[in-house]
Amino acid sequence: MKLMSIGFFLAILVSFSKLAVSSEVVECYDCSHSDKIVSWGMLNLKVGEKKHITLVDIYNKNARSFDVTLSLTPTLPGMPEVPVVTYMLSSVPSGISTMMTDLSNASNSLVAEAEAKSIPKEVISSPWEFVNCSYCRAGVSDYLNNSLEGKIKTVEATAISIAQALNLINTSVPNQFQIPLETGGSILVELTVINSPIKLEVKILRILDTNNNEVQQDVTKLNNMNIKAALEAHIEDMNNYLSPLGYGVNMNSLIFSGGFYRGRITIERFDYK
Repeated sequence: MKLMSIGFFLAILVSFSKLAVSSEVVECYDCSHSDKIVSWGMLNLKVGEKKHITLVDIYNKNARSFDVTLSLTPTLPGMPEVPVVTYMLSSVPSGISTMMTDLSNASNSLVAEAEAKSIPKEVISSPWEFVNCSYCRAGVSDYLNNSLEGKIKTVEATAISIAQALNLINTSVPNQFQIPLETGGSILVELTVINSPIKLEVKILRILDTNNNEVQQDVTKLNNMNIKAALEAHIEDMNNYLSPLGYGVNMNSLIFSGGFYRGRITIERFDYK
């Protein structure tokens, strides 16, 4: 793999060969660790047997180890004993712990660089442009993929190296963070680094304008929505995008005092008939 040094990758494999004797790796991709341990123990342990397992979760960038035992437990008098899996938290092998630290560091570096950026006005000119917008998510996605390409590849290369060393299947690594818009406001996004090809999958979770109003992407959710706006320029910006969709703020209904609008403002559906 070009992005990772051969020495680093070999070091991972050597570490894994040492820890494999004492701990069995179980993939737990964003799963319930208790459910995973019980199902694994029922399928892989004999009665009276105890094993040390390590649940590796690439999704949440962590690993947890447990001593797992399968035993028979009595139920009602005269009824047969039933197998029960019990487990106790244990120490994570140092090799796996180092791998997950490397993944967290690479992921945190991606987050830090993304949060230090802002979406240029050439990509998104206003938070309210997102309403009924079919190109906005793609525009944000293209911008982030292009501007964060190096960090994205580092995260995915690290995840792939770990997956190959530990025989894991899933390598997608998600992060949530807030990115400001150059023209004001911000978007909360979930960016998942995926493989084949290596890129960011972008999911927009929330959009805020300069007055901390949450912008709905679905125009049908705007009617009778109460918002706040301090300046006429803010309202004009909203109406610029909402009016072509049949919605907007009625400027005649606003209360203006001391250079600022007061109270709540309601987005209305306009009847052009």
